[in-house]
Amino acid sequence: MSNGLICLLLVLISTPLLLKAYQILPRERFQIIGAIPRGNTSSRAGGWTGTNLTYYGFILASATVTAVALFFVLLAAIGIDKNISLWIIAFVVILSLIGAKLIAKLVEKKKNTLTVAGGATVGLYAMTLTLTTYNGFYADVHHVIPLFPVMAALTVSFIIGEGLGRLACISFGCCYGKPITELSPLSKRLLGPFGVEFHGRTKKIIYASGLSGVKVLPIQAITSFVYIQCGIVGIYLFFEGKFAASFALCAIFSLAWRIFSEQFRADYRGEGKISTYQIMGFINIFFCLALLYFVPPSHCEAGNFILGLRSLWSPMVILFLQIMWLIFFLYTGISRVIGATLTFHIRQNQI
Repeated sequence: MSNGLICLLLVLISTPLLLKAYQILPRERFQIIGAIPRGNTSSRAGGWTGTNLTYYGFILASATVTAVALFFVLLAAIGIDKNISLWIIAFVVILSLIGAKLIAKLVEKKKNTLTVAGGATVGLYAMTLTLTTYNGFYADVHHVIPLFPVMAALTVSFIIGEGLGRLACISFGCCYGKPITELSPLSKRLLGPFGVEFHGRTKKIIYASGLSGVKVLPIQAITSFVYIQCGIVGIYLFFEGKFAASFALCAIFSLAWRIFSEQFRADYRGEGKISTYQIMGFINIFFCLALLYFVPPSHCEAGNFILGLRSLWSPMVILFLQIMWLIFFLYTGISRVIGATLTFHIRQNQI
């Protein structure tokens, strides 16, 4: 099967699923998966306090593991040993998660939040530093790990993962767009028909901005769609052996889109007309351009798609991905913002 046909199938399969997700996730019922009772309340009703498990965490954990699995497949497809891949992935993911937490806390002044832009920035520099360090210490003993193929795999996996992760933002109601009425006349005419309404008192767009039932620009859905389509093109370029082009497309497009799309968001992005995340995006674009200009092209054969897929069929890899999913779900899926009070009763007609 040709690379072009594989990517076409990815488009045909993913598009209807994404469109359906964009339609249902703004609804109130698609925020809380369930609640776990923790203890009795002091109320006369005899209720229980509960801990909420969210679709946000479920989707984000699934998107992260999908991105990591894709990254692993792409690395295996160009012949990188799976043990090296697992160590690289674990190191960069941990640093990115820490960065996502700390940068969001510094910029948005909130402790219970994460920023994809911050995590992506840390991951970009951490991966470059990790590969440079590894090649510097082990080049005489092991084969040198080619920079651009790995960076292409990283950015392709990231843009696909973030595209899927934006579904979590729709579920939680965060990262939301401006009301259609606040757009410019041209934007209102072009984008107005795509306006979406969020429902549910616990959606962030409602408790933070009071936009219940107000048509807003679905910037999360738009970002999700264009990222995933760009990522599929990046996959095609990767398996055609055009690693620098794949890296340039996915890295620069995702950064440029982040800068552009910030203009259409209504959630708090820090002080000033130009947000900290936009400034980070500009810096990161120049860093990527510097890599493309100063680093010589990597000599690496085009990836083998079947070889990459076969690498997933390993107990160690499967266990690694399962543990990662569980950790991410427990970290992001247990709500620290939304509380719950539960009551239980006997169904008399069932006695």
